[in-house]
Amino acid sequence: MTGGRFKIATGLVILGLAALALAQVPASAPAPAAQPVTKTAATPAAMPVLTDKPLWKELSAPQKLALDPLKLEWDRLDSARKAKWIDIANRYSSMKPDEQVRVQDRMRAWTRLSPEERRVARENYTLSKKIDKTEKASQWEQYQQLPEEQKRKLAADAAVKKQKQPVTALPPKTQPKAIAPIKKIQCPAGTVRNANPVGPSCVPGAATPAVIPPPPAAPAVPVPNAK
Repeated sequence: MTGGRFKIATGLVILGLAALALAQVPASAPAPAAQPVTKTAATPAAMPVLTDKPLWKELSAPQKLALDPLKLEWDRLDSARKAKWIDIANRYSSMKPDEQVRVQDRMRAWTRLSPEERRVARENYTLSKKIDKTEKASQWEQYQQLPEEQKRKLAADAAVKKQKQPVTALPPKTQPKAIAPIKKIQCPAGTVRNANPVGPSCVPGAATPAVIPPPPAAPAVPVPNAK
């Protein structure tokens, strides 16, 4: 028993001395963290803003008149949108006044749309065009697959339908008013028709001068024969 206790005590002493030795060793300072190398990003040079042509200043006077509601927006529009509006502007002068008002109202409504609303409007317009073309192509393909007899029947029905369309009646020609005949005024005896339209119709006629008969011819005197 005594030997065992001695061994335990000796082991505890050795462990204590080892712990004391470790405590007296100075802790090594942690290595400083590596500082990240900051690279200065090169500032890209400002790129010039490319504007689709034609610019507003390049439009003609009639085009500016037609596109006046788009004046402030024009230079920011893309080329496809400009081409559409220019096509409308070139037909503006031939439109009726009420149609011109509707066209410019559409332009004002476009300027009030947000960028997102404009994008949606463009997509809807493009989609409607594609659907229209697809539908027409499908209808034409279906027509081509019809038998010839049915094609002729459809053509005949279309011709009859066109003939039955009401024809706008032409206004009747204005008939000239009949001119009442001028009544011949019969003046009583001793009067004649007045040439002056302001006065009475008949006025006393001038007395007819008496016709004086010519004097009787003198008797012829015989001329003696000259000897």
